[in-house]
Amino acid sequence: MCAVEDENGNVIPKIKISENVGKITTPHFKKVYRLRGRDTGKAEADLICVYDETVDDTKPLEIFDPMATWKRKTLENFIATELLVPIFKNGKQVYELPTLEQIRTHCAEEIEGMWDEVRRFSNPHNYYVDLSEKLWQLKHDMLAAHGRR
Repeated sequence: MCAVEDENGNVIPKIKISENVGKITTPHFKKVYRLRGRDTGKAEADLICVYDETVDDTKPLEIFDPMATWKRKTLENFIATELLVPIFKNGKQVYELPTLEQIRTHCAEEIEGMWDEVRRFSNPHNYYVDLSEKLWQLKHDMLAAHGRR
């Protein structure tokens, strides 16, 4: 569970804390963007945001490694594409299922959109999946409130 909605529609973020860092959850309802270079079409990183955030791809965007926050990179000339789409709303299916051929084509395009260094089997480069500043700060504050940093 990453969040609950109260009777007034307010979203209350939740976090699971563990001694094992890999088991600590990231709170809140989320939105995920793929950030691609406009000139190359190649994926530079994915950015996990709070559900109400939008990424303005007309301005430079600084991204950072959530585990090593000093590792930062400013992206310019990029396109931000939302990756998650709603499947159900209010108990009704709102998503048209793609055909198997459409799924196959989409997967091939996404793989082709990755740099060769990320796709290779021998010593591949890491693909960056970062948290937005807002989401990282929320997680950090929740951990601090429970005596963890």
